[in-house]
Amino acid sequence: MKKSELINIIQGLKVFSNPKLKYEQYITDAISTADLMFHLTFTKGDLQNNIIVDLGCGSGNLTVAAAILGAKKIISVDIDSDAIKILKENLTTYDLQSKVEIIQADLQKESILPQIQNITKKDFLENSKAKIVVISNPPFGVRNKGVDVAFLKQALQFADVIYSIHLANTKTQVYLEEKIPKLGGFILERSTLYLTLKHTYKHHNKAQKSVQTDIYRIIPRK
Repeated sequence: MKKSELINIIQGLKVFSNPKLKYEQYITDAISTADLMFHLTFTKGDLQNNIIVDLGCGSGNLTVAAAILGAKKIISVDIDSDAIKILKENLTTYDLQSKVEIIQADLQKESILPQIQNITKKDFLENSKAKIVVISNPPFGVRNKGVDVAFLKQALQFADVIYSIHLANTKTQVYLEEKIPKLGGFILERSTLYLTLKHTYKHHNKAQKSVQTDIYRIIPRK
């Protein structure tokens, strides 16, 4: 599949009609979705035959992209029942329901490790070499301080590789470079991804805004 074809598919997906500020909900735009997923799939080889866990999946742009590009299975996790409803509609549109398991959970309050282990048990019996690869586009913690770190803590319980998106600024970079090793992770690399955020909430004063983010590629320390 060409990247332009994936972008067209993602642009056609249903999205939030009433995003919730308390969850800092926003859409990962189609171009950023395609850039990230092509990097993960074709540059790093982290998608084929692996299990993808989409933390904070929202309406499902990254989940749908992972399914279309050939992930063995996707586990999509979100706190919001309305987001999950939209995700299910998008999966049905492209007949992807059989590839996706959905977990509704508050990642700041409950561990999803038991559910991940239960869902993936059969997959590891069929292919012991399969990896769990987490894609995490968490709330940046502007409204809910520490939520992005909660996502990392969860991912490090079960992931073999993590792609985690965070705001690109010196303060955040210094903090994560200190915090991630304390959580048991090792940063393999940090790369740049520009997100295009459309006008979503009343306090937004532009039709859209380009936001520079960092993608951290992380593995657990053994």
